[in-house]
Amino acid sequence: MAEEAGNDGPKSGKDSKDVQYFDSDFSFEEHAADCSAQYEKAVDVDGDGDGNECSSTAPSDAVVLTEDHDDLLPQSQSKFWDAFHSNHSAGNFYKPRRYLTKSFPCIMQYFEKSSAEDSQMQTNNNRDRILLEIGCGSGSSCTPIMKQCGTMECSGDGDDVKQQVIILACDSSPVAVETTIRFVEKIKEKELDINPGQCNTSFGAFVADPSLTEGESSVSFLQGVKSAYENLALKSNDLEHDGGGVLDRGVAGIVLMVFVLSAVTPSRAGRFLEQVYQTTKPGGKVCFRDYGVYDLPMLRFNPTAACKSSTSDDPIFVRGEGTIARFFSVGTTRELFELAGFITVELRYCTVFNHNRKTGQKLKRVFVHGVFEKPI
Repeated sequence: MAEEAGNDGPKSGKDSKDVQYFDSDFSFEEHAADCSAQYEKAVDVDGDGDGNECSSTAPSDAVVLTEDHDDLLPQSQSKFWDAFHSNHSAGNFYKPRRYLTKSFPCIMQYFEKSSAEDSQMQTNNNRDRILLEIGCGSGSSCTPIMKQCGTMECSGDGDDVKQQVIILACDSSPVAVETTIRFVEKIKEKELDINPGQCNTSFGAFVADPSLTEGESSVSFLQGVKSAYENLALKSNDLEHDGGGVLDRGVAGIVLMVFVLSAVTPSRAGRFLEQVYQTTKPGGKVCFRDYGVYDLPMLRFNPTAACKSSTSDDPIFVRGEGTIARFFSVGTTRELFELAGFITVELRYCTVFNHNRKTGQKLKRVFVHGVFEKPI
C-alpha cells in the first residue's frame, strides 16, 4: 500500500541510534493559511515551474472519480499496487525509515517490557512481543525496527527464557509482500546480525487487507493475522507461543500504520479500522503516520480533480498509476479511530522540511502523527 518517497523528517547518520527526529520545522497554521486561499481558487494547471509550493499542478486529462468507481475498490487498488511494486521490484524506492522508533518511542518500550508488566496488556503467559505492520510496501519500515531489536536486551521469566520479538507484515499487494520478504532476507544476509544471546526475533509477511468485507475475503483480517503468527511459530523450533485464549483478545501489542490509510477508499476506512481494532491486544497501541492536509503532494494536484466522497471532507485524489491519495486532517483522524473504539493518546500535525539538494529548495511536508490505544 501507500508509502512516501524520500526523507520525511529525520536527520540521521548511518545507524538508527544516530537518528535525531524533528517534526515541527514550521507552523502548520501559518502554512495552511498561506496555501488555503490559493489552493481553493486554483483551477488551472500551473506549469511555469516557479517553485511555488502553493501552486496546483496536475495532468490536463485528470479524471474525476466517485469513490464507488470500480477502480477505487480494494481489489482494483491491489492490482494497481502490484503494478507499482513490480516497477520497483528492487525494494529500494523508499528509504529505510530509521526515525520510526524515535517518532514512536512506545515501540521499543513495548519490546523492552518485562513479563511481569504484561498483566497491563492482558497477555498472561504469552511471552511474545508482536508488532504488526499493515501496508508493508517494500519493507522500509520493518527492517530498521528489526535491526534495533537485534541489539536489544530482552527480559524473560527465567535465566533460560528469552522473550520473543515477532514482526508480522502484511499488504494487500502480493507483489509488495514478495518484495518485502526478499528485501528483509537481503538485509539479513548483509547487515542484520541478531545476537542469539539477545532477543529472539522472527519475521513473517503475508497478504491481507482489512478493508475487505466478509463477502470479499474467505477469512477475516484477524484470522489471517492469527494464521500468519501460528505459521511463523511452527517454523521456529524455539518459538514458544500461546495459541489459545490470548489470541482471542487480539494478536498485536503494536500495530504500525505508516502511509497506508491514505490508500484506502474513504467508504472502507471505517471497516479497515474496525478490523485493526479486533487485531490489537487490549492495552495495545496503533502507531499512525500519514499525509496531512496541505502536504506538498496535495498542492500539486488540481483541486478540480478531487474525488467526490460522501464519507469524507478530506481531499482525495487518484494518482496517474491509479492509486488513491488521501490527505488527512487531525479532526478526521481522531473521529475515524475513536469511532472504531480506540482512545487517542497522541495526535498532531508534523511539519517537516525536505531539502532538495539539486535545487536548494526547502520543501514543506505535512504529516499527521497519532498514537491510539485499545482500552483494557
